[in-house]
Amino acid sequence: MAYADLGVPTAAFTQPYKEALKERVTAFTLEELNRALPPPPVQYQVSCLNSQDGTIVGSSMAGSEVFVIEKHRIDSSLTAAKLLELIAEILCQDIGNLTLLRGGHALANKARIALEEVSSITLREALQCDAPLLCCLLPPNALRRVEPRLGEGSVEIDYERLPKDETIQSIKEERRYVTRKEDCWMVYTSKEVISYRVGRNGRNEILKPIGYFPAAPCWRLPLGTRRWGSDVWSTQLELPVRQLLHQHAAKTNDRPIPRYQMIVDPNQFVDETDAGPVWVPCEFDVWSTQRVSLVGGDRSHLEPHLAEEVARPVLAAALPLLAKLRRPQLLLEDRRLQVVFKAQRIIVPGSTGSGADSEYVGLWHVDGHREHVAAVVLYYYHVDKSLHGGDMEFCGREPMDILGWGDCSNNYRFFGRESLRSALRGDARDPPKLANCRVPIREGTLLVFSNCQMAHRVLRMWNDSGREASRDFVALFILDPAFPPLKPAQQVLSKGYATARALRLGGLKPAAAAVQLIQEFLGHLPSLRTRRRRRVEMLKEQLEPSGEVCGGSQVRATGNGCYTMVGWLHKLLDASKEDFGRFNDWDGEKYIKGLNVSPSCDRGMSEVFSLETGELEWRLEWEETQNVDMLDLAD
Repeated sequence: MAYADLGVPTAAFTQPYKEALKERVTAFTLEELNRALPPPPVQYQVSCLNSQDGTIVGSSMAGSEVFVIEKHRIDSSLTAAKLLELIAEILCQDIGNLTLLRGGHALANKARIALEEVSSITLREALQCDAPLLCCLLPPNALRRVEPRLGEGSVEIDYERLPKDETIQSIKEERRYVTRKEDCWMVYTSKEVISYRVGRNGRNEILKPIGYFPAAPCWRLPLGTRRWGSDVWSTQLELPVRQLLHQHAAKTNDRPIPRYQMIVDPNQFVDETDAGPVWVPCEFDVWSTQRVSLVGGDRSHLEPHLAEEVARPVLAAALPLLAKLRRPQLLLEDRRLQVVFKAQRIIVPGSTGSGADSEYVGLWHVDGHREHVAAVVLYYYHVDKSLHGGDMEFCGREPMDILGWGDCSNNYRFFGRESLRSALRGDARDPPKLANCRVPIREGTLLVFSNCQMAHRVLRMWNDSGREASRDFVALFILDPAFPPLKPAQQVLSKGYATARALRLGGLKPAAAAVQLIQEFLGHLPSLRTRRRRRVEMLKEQLEPSGEVCGGSQVRATGNGCYTMVGWLHKLLDASKEDFGRFNDWDGEKYIKGLNVSPSCDRGMSEVFSLETGELEWRLEWEETQNVDMLDLAD
């Protein structure tokens, strides 16, 4: 088989991440750091408009098609404002970043536009207006004591969990909690979202801005791309991966537990470290031209043909969406990415009677256990027509609020059913305060999201036929380059590859199965039995929720006050959960815990607000008494 560009990559691809950032960032001057920070740099992209058979087509200066506005969406009274609205929707852009120009002058919103005049108009699009800040860490020491503040208390920060070497990304923004708001610094990692209040005159600051993160590439989004939440994007594509994966699934028939068939299983391709087993990533070189090359040839993966023919085209298709992520932002152009490759089939039994369990419901989780997964790409290449529901629901991992009790504001009294509902849903006058959304899934959906910002789960999916049905997908886990890289596949497989090559050079031509046995005997590769035994152990960790919405003890106070941070808490964090027993005559606790309950229908988190108090309490009690051990199913 042929692999794309196996030559030695340019130095830019393998340049250490810190050095690449330092070269590409425009650092702030001392003068800029001593006053208000300058706005992020802005790039402009120009598109030409023309009319074709009643449609409006936007083209780049190079002549490639950028967008199409269909005829049925254009009325006879088209104005500049309406045209901008249509273009902003198609490009997933803020309308404030778009300007229509005629003769070098901006068109007024009320200006009428006739189809025959469209060719005289150009579109100017402002890009990269929301770049994160690149920062270095200013940890406290004996000579510099700091107490980062959050709400009315101070927040405890584990500095060891932050990226090192001037690679920290931070976003400065107004955080709108359920009961309050304040200007905060936000740092997104796969294990937690760190938030603390912007200090006055540099007091209690732990981050020093260096400059804005390098501009993201201006890769055009596929037509029909939609932004669902802050860092959740999707589009519809037809990629030629289904046949290869169906053939491989039939060949391996790997069903470690009911409801799951593993087609490409990262749990069977791991590197043993002191901390425990970690996934082994493939490596891809990403070019500024949007070209993607798989690195390593036959050593790129245990299944190199699938890495080349499946993972590579899925990653290439997802690049324009990955370039839109900001929490954190990825350095993509002319860089080598580490990507963990997975393909899986979710199986839903047929509906054969009133007692048939013909549905599937997922649990809240973030991807990666010991791995730092920055972003996730999901491509659904097959969805049986008999399956219904199964939307992907997302919940932001930022703090929802900081509740005070005792010698403080006692704002916990204002945190309850209605205030939480309003914060999640918003209304016509006030957008949601808390990041949350849901994305419908169908065959051909390409979904990209930040694993650092969003926890996610599959909502109720049911099968209305009498036969087994499945939803098959490819998952690519993009590792965060701000943390130490993992040992890549080509390194893990190097000894086994050398053994096979030595046998061939010695004039031997053993069958592939014989080479496999020799490699296993020499300890260069684990046996299938060993890999599956290790997988069982890893499934015991992974089949549990990786976190939950709860109260945490990260915020502390002095005096008689007490503070509890409410939000998503990863199970790997040392911070302990707190109960709400001190909050007398308060019903907010049940609605916080209710956000973790698996919905009985496909409504998602909103279902908790429509339940009667008695039913919600029963559901919470029922979930707590469930002690079904998924580990027994894996044995």
